[in-house]
Amino acid sequence: MGNHNRKSRAAFAAAAVFLAVAAILFGVLLHFYRDASPSPSPNGTPQETATESAGGRESEFPTVDWDYWKSVNGDVIGWITVPGTDINHPILQAHASDPDYYLHHDIYRNYNPLGALYLDAECEKEGFQSPNAVILGHSLTLGNAVTCFGNIQRYSDKSFASEHQTVLIQTPNTKMRYTVRFANIVKGWEPTKRTVFAGDSDFRNWYDSSRESAAMVLDTDSEPNQVISLVSCSYNFWKQNERTVVTTSIDQKQAQTETVSTESRQTGSGAE
Repeated sequence: MGNHNRKSRAAFAAAAVFLAVAAILFGVLLHFYRDASPSPSPNGTPQETATESAGGRESEFPTVDWDYWKSVNGDVIGWITVPGTDINHPILQAHASDPDYYLHHDIYRNYNPLGALYLDAECEKEGFQSPNAVILGHSLTLGNAVTCFGNIQRYSDKSFASEHQTVLIQTPNTKMRYTVRFANIVKGWEPTKRTVFAGDSDFRNWYDSSRESAAMVLDTDSEPNQVISLVSCSYNFWKQNERTVVTTSIDQKQAQTETVSTESRQTGSGAE
């Protein structure tokens, strides 16, 4: 009987230690998650509704306090929002001197395993107007929260993709509405990006080839001359090592680029 009681107490103590460690780890991850998911306007400015004249459709672009975020980190170059998902994050510019820096640092330049969304260093010169502007980020689920690019892997599902086709990209000066065209699932050790092309024909061949090999295709007719690719790790086919690459382009029929007057930009304010 005594041995049974001692074993029970030992098991209870081990369970208590395990739960305590799990709670601490969850708290740490929650802290990382909060720093990796900043608000567009930390001071509570309401969202701005932008009406796109083509087709009379409305898209909501969050009002971003550019002055504030630029004061936090000069690498902030844009903001991405995918309506109906948890994707609503700043985009930072990676640099050739340390191209993977934002894989493990957040917008505050603190170490963070969740990292931040960033435009590939190879696209720094032309920015979002690069022939293939590649935005990268981690995918992780924390409880009910989906972090960073966690929803990207769901674009292999055509029904999900068709319901979440719109990708809103904004900078301090422009607002752009992109549309999801197709999604590729590639093994982690295979090339996931291409940013340099010999010319229009080379770009066209690459685009057509990527669409032909895609796991999910929404559009078979588009012929864009520029795209934005959203890249994240995923767990659809090769459970331990794969990437999902979602290719988007501007919908010329329904979306227009809106130039934002610098005079209308929100005034920055102090950090919280």
